[in-house]
Amino acid sequence: MTTLLTRLIQIILLRQGPQDLPAGRTVLLASLALYVLVAAVSLNTGRTPEQPTAVLVLAAGLPLILVWIVLKVKSLVSRWEQTLSALYGTSALLSLVTLPLNFDASPEPAAPVVLISLLIFLWSFAVDAHIWRNALETSFAAGLAVAMLLFVFTFGIISSVAGPL
Repeated sequence: MTTLLTRLIQIILLRQGPQDLPAGRTVLLASLALYVLVAAVSLNTGRTPEQPTAVLVLAAGLPLILVWIVLKVKSLVSRWEQTLSALYGTSALLSLVTLPLNFDASPEPAAPVVLISLLIFLWSFAVDAHIWRNALETSFAAGLAVAMLLFVFTFGIISSVAGPL
């Protein structure tokens, strides 16, 4: 587990890519479990969505399909497990960093909390773009475009099904 966390941190720092994670379902399941755990805690702090269970199921389930579709288009489905592991794992770790910021009970969070949250949110796009760049063997800009499109698509589906976030 330590090796997995170290490699995920290296991906967050843009020093390694999804190809540096061990292949296999064990790593994918560990990354998914970490993601679900952190997301569940995060959904129960601060402002809770109308249907947190639906949000959690969709947030965890949609990437399983969407990542496969994107990789299938480029005939790179063999990278599915490592790409998903990287996306789930890095997202979980970045969400874990922001978790203490969610405990601010005030209706309007302080400016530093908003700024830190925004910076981590933007960095998560850079990390996802880096993962997609490596997975698809493309440019960072193309990886960023994929990351942003998938975010908007996923956000739209979750909001449509589970209510406003």
